[in-house]
Amino acid sequence: MSNLPRQPGTACCPTRDGLNSAIRRLMAQPATRERSTQYRRLLAQWAATCPREPHCETTAA
Repeated sequence: MSNLPRQPGTACCPTRDGLNSAIRRLMAQPATRERSTQYRRLLAQWAATCPREPHCETTAA
């Protein structure tokens, strides 16, 4: 694992890339109560995936 700073716009954790993809797919679906519940769950997972660090990109989807 490299100790070099990440390039701007790159995710800090590979797991977060998968969550971002899931969020994008979910947002392409019709708005429903179930979609809202799933979205909140995915955002909570996304936020818990990596510690917040100055060099870590922290914008969802």
